[in-house]
Amino acid sequence: MDSVDIKTSAISQLGGTQFQVKPDLSVVYFDGNATEPSDSDITNKIAEIEVKEARKIAYPSIPDQLDEIYHNGIDAWKVIIKKVKDDNPKPGE
Repeated sequence: MDSVDIKTSAISQLGGTQFQVKPDLSVVYFDGNATEPSDSDITNKIAEIEVKEARKIAYPSIPDQLDEIYHNGIDAWKVIIKKVKDDNPKPGE
């Protein structure tokens, strides 16, 4: 996901309906837009999205996770998952 896509997603999740995020990351809101989130709300939502994306990339595939559980047990799997979460903490943690 590039920066424009992330910011677009953040504003959409915060209630924006009719807007455009430009390549310089400025935002143009159109008539009829449901809400204009604050810059701090957008920044916080972007941080959440970036963590989710980083974790998505870092987690092993589901088949690999199941294989880990089968061969080494739940506790070994939990160590792997905890490392991903520790390496990519949610904002505010």
